[in-house]
Parts: sequence; C-alpha cells; structure tokens
Amino acid sequence: MTGLHALCEQARHATCICGATPDKPCDCAPAGVHLARFAHAERAGYITAAEFASVIADADVFTGTTVVRDVTS
Repeated sequence: MTGLHALCEQARHATCICGATPDKPCDCAPAGVHLARFAHAERAGYITAAEFASVIADADVFTGTTVVRDVTS
C-alpha cells in the first residue's frame, strides 16, 4: 500500500472540484487534497480503489469537500 504523501501527490494529477487543474494544489487547501479529487484520481486510474479506501478508512463523516491533509513524513 502506498503512503499518504504519495497518494496525495498522485491525486493531484486529477482535476479538483475547487477548480485546481492537474498537478496544481487545491485552491482553497494548498496543504491538502479534497476528497473528491481522490475520487477523480481513482476513476482516472491514478490511484487504485484500495488506495482510495485507505484514505477514507478512518473518516467517520466526510463530503467531497473534506480536505485530507498531506503529510511529508
């Protein structure tokens, strides 16, 4: 399984609901990635369904605008 930082980097290859274009940070959350962007990345083949599931595994409640904080360590 891939670590969270690598998944955030891979998710950034997809567009985001906030208007961020591929390979650019989310406009309103530069230190993180919107959950919807992970979903777009999964559909586009940048991450697997299992990797997407690992991102949301610990979330109790979330929406597409939920921000997943990127970690660098």
